[in-house]
Amino acid sequence: MWHFGLVGSLAGWELRRSARRGQATRVRLVLLYTLFLTFLAFAAYWFQPLSVCELFRARSLILSPSDATKFAEAIALVLLEAQLAAVVAITPAFAASAVSEEKDRRTLPLLLTTLLTDREIVFGKAVGQIVFVLAALLAGVPVLMITQLYGGVDVGFLAAGYAITTGTVVLCVAIGVNAACHAPDLRSAILRAYGRVAVVVCGSFIPLAFASPFGVLAVVARDPISNAWFYAAAFGYPLLQALVGVVFLVNGVRSLRLRDATAGPPPVTAYPQPPKPADPPLLLPEHDAPRDLPPLDAADPVLWKERCVSWRPAWAMPATSKVAGVVAATAAALLFVGGAWTLIGRFTRNFDPAEAERLAPRPGPTETGGWLLLSAGVFAAGRYLLPLAVGVSGAIAGERFRNTLDILLSTTLDRRAILRAKVQAYAERGTVFAAVAVAAIGMAFIADAGIRAGLAAAVLASTGIAFVLALGSWLTVRCSGDVRAFRLLLPVTMLVVSWPVAAWSFASGEFAVPPEVLFRGFLIAAGVCAVVAAVLWWRAGSVLSRGE
Repeated sequence: MWHFGLVGSLAGWELRRSARRGQATRVRLVLLYTLFLTFLAFAAYWFQPLSVCELFRARSLILSPSDATKFAEAIALVLLEAQLAAVVAITPAFAASAVSEEKDRRTLPLLLTTLLTDREIVFGKAVGQIVFVLAALLAGVPVLMITQLYGGVDVGFLAAGYAITTGTVVLCVAIGVNAACHAPDLRSAILRAYGRVAVVVCGSFIPLAFASPFGVLAVVARDPISNAWFYAAAFGYPLLQALVGVVFLVNGVRSLRLRDATAGPPPVTAYPQPPKPADPPLLLPEHDAPRDLPPLDAADPVLWKERCVSWRPAWAMPATSKVAGVVAATAAALLFVGGAWTLIGRFTRNFDPAEAERLAPRPGPTETGGWLLLSAGVFAAGRYLLPLAVGVSGAIAGERFRNTLDILLSTTLDRRAILRAKVQAYAERGTVFAAVAVAAIGMAFIADAGIRAGLAAAVLASTGIAFVLALGSWLTVRCSGDVRAFRLLLPVTMLVVSWPVAAWSFASGEFAVPPEVLFRGFLIAAGVCAVVAAVLWWRAGSVLSRGE
């Protein structure tokens, strides 16, 4: 047992608890898989056009000392960046669960009655999680030491990389514990933790990239070891991260005891307490009056209920989602108008022989208009699909979570009709954004790859939306809660939103893909999405009908 103080005795207990659950093995495996796949992908990219199999079987592949040094320096930086990304992805969830599990299991009041102070509880759990993650990171040391076989990689750079990774672990754990101290449950804590990590650690991915550990690690890789800026960035930046983490932990200590049932009685005052209002109030204010609802549709009461009084999960953050929805809708509208205006202007100028001859060798306006339309399609697809994923993932799983599914299934309504009505109610909302997304993506590829490829891209965008609907319907039937269904549906939704950008990059990059290949690829992908969506929709209805 450690003596009581800043850390207390909870750090050792946290380490034993994590080890008994087998979390250390899982974290090490995730880290090793990440480093292994990163090494294979980067080696295939570096030695292209050789494939991975040919690369590791090629006996004639002999590198000069300068080429081996360049490869070693590049692969060391990439492996450190991949390890840092794995740390950022895993650490906040472990840190948030250390405190939130005490709240969910209602053991935090018992912990607060012990001789441990709030500071010892928060700092003890944080230190336990920091030591746990750092111990798991030791599994990646042998992989990075392999780069020493190629020569050219200084041990000082590897030490600087691990110093930055250590500072990032401290900051991520502090953010996770702070979020758990403020949030009432684990789901809210994880959402708040990853939101703060995206801003503080990742720099919101683009605006503050050079202030994030990923950017600092890239800067350290370019500076010589003898430079004073190297030591300032390599060891001063982790110290700054640790200080910011301490600030987060101090704030978490102050908010650990919320004003709830565990906070004790209110302070005694010399003045009488004011009378409490009636619960429920005798007179409802005008703004709390129930709104007028349309008459009940006897033909489809479930659809009427979902349209008029639908349920929104507590973790959906309605205020934040409204702001993000307005921003995405505004951006999609402006980009669509700008891209369409650019393409129409170029089309009308082509009727003038002089203008057509002048614009023929310069495809700049067409590419600009296509990029604007493609961006509009991505924003519109995200504005439609993300709220759709939240709603569809909770259509049946939300009823199961609220213990109302058995009552709904005990009615005489057809179970497939119940699922169809719930999915239809969420699919109807914001269909104008779906139409804009399909039209914008099709117009963008028409401007760059021709009419056939553009029409095929529009068809693929439509089947992608249908695939998200079908997969969400199957997940909401199979999963025990709406959070799990949404967590599994979110990666597929992001893939459907972002595939036009990847396809556009392949079509207009250094190795340009012919329009005919794009046309066939889009049609094949659309056919696969349509078939899989039909199978998933049929399976969802069958599982719900059987009551599994």
